[in-house]
Amino acid sequence: MVVNALTNTALQAEQRDSIRQIFGDLVWEPAIKSRTTLAEANTDMLPLTDIRTTEPRAMYELLGQSFLKAVLVAAYA
Repeated sequence: MVVNALTNTALQAEQRDSIRQIFGDLVWEPAIKSRTTLAEANTDMLPLTDIRTTEPRAMYELLGQSFLKAVLVAAYA
């Protein structure tokens, strides 16, 4: 389970924490924040190497690492 489109509000933080309590290890890290920069990158012709995409790109790299870890665990289970 991937928590995405997360905004910095108290309500969303509570919901994220509840999801983690209910689903435990099935929730992958990190939670992906809502970023208009990525949604608008194509129309703005914004390269992924731009400084404005550094943080979102890092979140997706961490999510990819979570995926690979889960695949390896499942393969050896």
